Amino acid sequence: MKNSNTQNHAIEIRPMVYPDDLPAIRRIWREVGWVDESEEKHVDDFFAVGKTLLATIDGGPECSVHTVAGELSLQDAVLPLCAVTAVTTSRIGRGHAFAKRLTALQLQQAHLDGAQVAALGMFDQGFYDQLGFGSGGYDHQIKFDPGTLRVNHRVPTPRRIDKEDYKAVHQAMCNRDKVNGSVVLFDDLLIKCELNWTPNGFGLGYGEGETLTHFIWLSGKGEHGPYTVTTMAYQNNDQLLELLGLLKSLADQVYTVKMMQPAHIQIQDLLERPFRTRSTTAGGTHANEQFSFAWWQLRILDVVACVAAFQAMQPVKFQLEITDPVASFLDGTDGWQGTSGSYVVALDSSSHASPGQDADLPVLHCSINAFTRLLWGVAKATSLAVTDDFKAPRPLLDALDRAVVVPTPHTGWDF
Repeated sequence: MKNSNTQNHAIEIRPMVYPDDLPAIRRIWREVGWVDESEEKHVDDFFAVGKTLLATIDGGPECSVHTVAGELSLQDAVLPLCAVTAVTTSRIGRGHAFAKRLTALQLQQAHLDGAQVAALGMFDQGFYDQLGFGSGGYDHQIKFDPGTLRVNHRVPTPRRIDKEDYKAVHQAMCNRDKVNGSVVLFDDLLIKCELNWTPNGFGLGYGEGETLTHFIWLSGKGEHGPYTVTTMAYQNNDQLLELLGLLKSLADQVYTVKMMQPAHIQIQDLLERPFRTRSTTAGGTHANEQFSFAWWQLRILDVVACVAAFQAMQPVKFQLEITDPVASFLDGTDGWQGTSGSYVVALDSSSHASPGQDADLPVLHCSINAFTRLLWGVAKATSLAVTDDFKAPRPLLDALDRAVVVPTPHTGWDF
């Protein structure tokens, strides 16, 4: 794909050849600490799906970027998604900007394939900002005593779920109740890998016949926990309450459960005396705690398509001037070069954007990072004006605050 010579080493960027490149991929994953020898066999399944670009030094793969196709919800709309699921660079591959270059090329290909938005899980905030990604909404991680759940829902005897049930688990994830920002990844082998990589993993759930309707997948630790809910799916409120009741039924032995708060509720509302319990357990193995953090990022690949999917609370029209840093990692010749440009945008119950300029409109100057965060409801316009590359006259900022009223996005899928 591209050949160059750096410090007397031959550098090449090319697609992965499966399964020939698997030994090198496994080595990279061991070097970055993602797997040990007992876990690396599942890497083969992971790379059997999706698309992978490699950067090689003297013929040996030293960096890989893996993507898969899926869907991402924006309010009630569902947009084609490119999920960047693994970016890894070996110990000798550092310092060449391989990760950024390969990721940019993968986004370019994804746009060609029809993806309108991209998302990834970040190792820290800042690196992927250079490729136009903006941080997603906060997730709340709760650690609590399941015995304090104020849930009196009837709990039928659940069925056991094993790693071999990954296809049913994947289907349940695809059929789960969706919210703004919900992610679906199409390849069920990715779920198979996640289940296999869960330490002491086991599942409990419910269904009809061969169909799994709602479930929890947990990582067990010791006799009393903490148990960690790593994956959860349900289709309605009754099923959610049934799963919480199932967690409560474990409380005679399990002292603490850790999980991401479901998007539909605040767990604190369902706990008995949460502040007292937090104080009396502080500092111990089974301390009741709560943490908030944004672990994922997203970015628009197609401004026109994403705006067209958006429904505003109030109409607002403006001139949009977007900058996109991803262009600096592309060669500037063929294909998608990012989203930089001028757009006339009208947000309404039926929104639209078109390339061009209208001198009579107020102007919003912003990065694609910030505009993505605005559209998905991560932050208000007046907040983005403080924290991001986002500049507009105050009347336009206020109008955008009134127009863009969107629930905080939650992926519901770890990737």
